[in-house]
Amino acid sequence: MQISVFYNHIVEAAKQTGLSVDEVLVQVRGFGIEAVELDLDEARPDPEVLMQSLEAADMGVASMYAFFDFGNDPSVEPGLEFIDLAAYLEADKVLVIPGFIEKSASAGERNDALYRMAAALQEMCDYAAEHEITVTLEDFDDARAPFSGSEELLWFLEQVPALGCTFDTGNFIYRGEDELEAYSKLAPTIVHVHCKDRSLDEGNGGTPKITIDGKALFPSSVGAGIIRLEELISRLKADGYEDTFAIEHFDAVDQLSYMKQSAQWLRSRLAI
Repeated sequence: MQISVFYNHIVEAAKQTGLSVDEVLVQVRGFGIEAVELDLDEARPDPEVLMQSLEAADMGVASMYAFFDFGNDPSVEPGLEFIDLAAYLEADKVLVIPGFIEKSASAGERNDALYRMAAALQEMCDYAAEHEITVTLEDFDDARAPFSGSEELLWFLEQVPALGCTFDTGNFIYRGEDELEAYSKLAPTIVHVHCKDRSLDEGNGGTPKITIDGKALFPSSVGAGIIRLEELISRLKADGYEDTFAIEHFDAVDQLSYMKQSAQWLRSRLAI
């Protein structure tokens, strides 16, 4: 069991504080955070230097994530190259955002796009297995994402049995879905967890996420918002989950402070 954090938050913390990225990495490691969640675009410019920087802070890569457009362009080669890079950086999971479908798409166009995405994910899973990497899909908070709710995720998981679920605790609310009910449906498929909380308090600052029903959700440190994380973590532990709990709070106005608070809260609940 380990705690990770999005590398984006480390980079943002460096900008917010005037510290170097390496200095922030050292502080974050001191919070008890052992690994990062890494965007393909963050890693691609110079993966060797990035790995050296992480190793110097005694941190690894828990998972990498990347965006594709397999619904329109079914060529899977970019996805396989992504897995190659994840293998080089020693990540054992990748999160794939396989594409979006516009509201204007017809039923036939939507159906075709879904099956093209599923086919690409299947090919990626087959290739990833050779590198002992698990491909995952999450409940992505965008109305154009045909995997933003639990039932949509289950469709992909049924089409691609080797696919795992990255359970994002704070994204089901975007669609008005209860996170505990979603957990009950997806529990057997969960291999990675994004611990995202949400706040209704405008005073938190940061850019809000506007839900489908118009509610403004502000960034929150883990455990300080409205998502029932305490119960979710209890259920995960009771069900035998022993993998990564990833801290996520994009757009937070004080990333360094949020990371410290989030790590403290998680460590106390996980007894780390």
